[in-house]
Amino acid sequence: MIGHKEAYSMTSYPAGGIVPHYTQGTEFYSHDEAKILAETYYSIGNDLYQSLLPKLQTQTPSQEDIWRLYPAFVNLSFSCEIILKLFYENDHGNIVNGHKLYKDLFNKLSDDSKKIISDLTINAMKGNSDSDYTNEMFISDLKKSENTFAHERYSFEMIPGKSHSLQCSFLLTFSRMLNILAKSLK
Repeated sequence: MIGHKEAYSMTSYPAGGIVPHYTQGTEFYSHDEAKILAETYYSIGNDLYQSLLPKLQTQTPSQEDIWRLYPAFVNLSFSCEIILKLFYENDHGNIVNGHKLYKDLFNKLSDDSKKIISDLTINAMKGNSDSDYTNEMFISDLKKSENTFAHERYSFEMIPGKSHSLQCSFLLTFSRMLNILAKSLK
């Protein structure tokens, strides 16, 4: 399509080949490509985490294994961000900006979308072994996790005396549930 060329420019990569690069503000998040990206970030993060899990559970993890957790959760949280933006576009018909999973994204969704996402995640958390998991716990975990993408992405720039917790079980479950739900989004 000739008219579609204005929506993106072509970017060359050293390994060869050309991929479309969408101009900011275009309809990118309504495309199937966003679902592919979200699923890929989820797969990379989940696969890395699952490869580390035996070491984390059965022995004292090495410092290298602990550092490998950061990229796993950067990918998982970025997957969540993309899908929450897809939900926002479905709800409101336009694109939303921001990285904070709760404040910038989830909190701005329609009540129906919030309920679908929270109910599925809460039920999955209950099935994971936390049978007393509640909506209040979901919101608390989401707020604690909302800036994981930025925190973990810059984990090498740690500031002494400042820390945050990584909600591993929640983010694994939340990202998995969002990726399941994303398949039904138009």
